[in-house]
Order: sequence, then C-alpha cells, then structure tokens
Amino acid sequence: MRGRDKPFVMYRRGPANFIIVPRGMLGWTQFAVWLALLGALVVWFADQFLLNSGIWWMIARAEIVEVAELMRDRQRARRKRRRGQ
Repeated sequence: MRGRDKPFVMYRRGPANFIIVPRGMLGWTQFAVWLALLGALVVWFADQFLLNSGIWWMIARAEIVEVAELMRDRQRARRKRRRGQ
C-alpha cells in the first residue's frame, strides 16, 4: 500500500510520542467504526462492573437466610402443631 492510499497519518515525535490522524473519508469512516466498537465495549464493561458491584454491595448489607434451615424449622413447627392438636 502506497503512503497516499493509507487511511491514517502518524506524526511521530519520539518512540512513545506520536499522534495518529484520519486521512480522507475512508480514514474517518474507519475511525468512526473503531470508536463505535470501543464505545460499545466500554458501555458493556461499565454495565457489568456496576451490576457486579451492586450485587456485592447488596450482599454485604443483606440478612442471610439459609433456605434449608428455614424449611426444616417450618416443618418442625408444623409437626408440633399437629401433635398438639
């Protein structure tokens, strides 16, 4: 690919100091697609992070009820009521 056909131009000022600029309609289109995909990924990650953070926050502040113990206690109470009648 010749230099003029490439959709981006990189201006390098040093090993880790550079700027990349889209060139022409093709460059701007590719940049927009890349930005949309990156944005979707960031939104998904933020959603997952907030969801998991919210779940852990609620778990830390929740009263824990063991369902097996609850059912066993209710069954015992029913048996006592039947025997007492």
